Amino acid sequence: MRNKDTRVQYLCLFKRLYRESRNDDFTDLAFTDAISHFSKIIRMSKRKRSYDLKDNKFCFLAAFEIKDNIGQGYFKSARDEFRPNLLDRRTLTERRNPKEKTEGDIEKTHFVIKIDEHTNEVIILLEHNHFGLSINNFINYIQKFSKKIDNENQISTRYKITFGMIPKNNFLTELENFERAKVAEIYIDKQLLGNEALEFSQRIFEIKQDIKLVVSADTKASITNFGIDLFNTFKGKRNKGINRIRIKGIDRNGNETFVDTSFMGKHDFVDTIRNVETGESESDDLLDKMKAIIENF
Repeated sequence: MRNKDTRVQYLCLFKRLYRESRNDDFTDLAFTDAISHFSKIIRMSKRKRSYDLKDNKFCFLAAFEIKDNIGQGYFKSARDEFRPNLLDRRTLTERRNPKEKTEGDIEKTHFVIKIDEHTNEVIILLEHNHFGLSINNFINYIQKFSKKIDNENQISTRYKITFGMIPKNNFLTELENFERAKVAEIYIDKQLLGNEALEFSQRIFEIKQDIKLVVSADTKASITNFGIDLFNTFKGKRNKGINRIRIKGIDRNGNETFVDTSFMGKHDFVDTIRNVETGESESDDLLDKMKAIIENF
């Protein structure tokens, strides 16, 4: 056995409801059914939970379980119809590949999933495996089977599963890399409701600790500069009632993303045990370490 640095990506999952008309705004809800749906998928036969990807690749959910309210598991994927000869590194001799054309080398893609008990957000840590499942593969898979499950239970399937990338580096650096910042969410302490400016009743003990203030950009505009000023205020006057800031937008690759002051400083890589014979990460070791990370989110 020897160790291997395994990269992980941080995501939030959402269910975007279809609009009734073009004039309506999109409604994004936390995809809180994710864990229960994975639990149902894993009980299907392998054939029924298989899914075709592009370029002759296919995959299926190979393992899933729930530990301490955190879901964890992995996919297996492979590429078939690719059977070149094998080349020996030591002798440079070739031999015929013995596998069938319907077979491919197994690639595992591990993930852990948690529903935050305070914010109700669905947070995913997904292994970044260049030869395994991409983020979009993961999303398309869970969307297909979630709609199948909901349809069987006569639940509306007028939705799309979307995700937001969670950057882990410096807040301002990530924000300045946005192509466009669209929405700022400022979480303020409920005690501000009772100050002299707002003059709300002091009897606010039934209100949750944080109150969310939402600021949206005009169509096609960006509120990046507003976000920078907001963060500087947050950093310099944290004791004035701003507990957390989240800014949503579009990155330079066209992906939906957001920065959040509570997610900064997370690690991109997990040090895991690798099987010398197969080169794969040991699943139990990798999932345990990913679970430890998401527990502290």
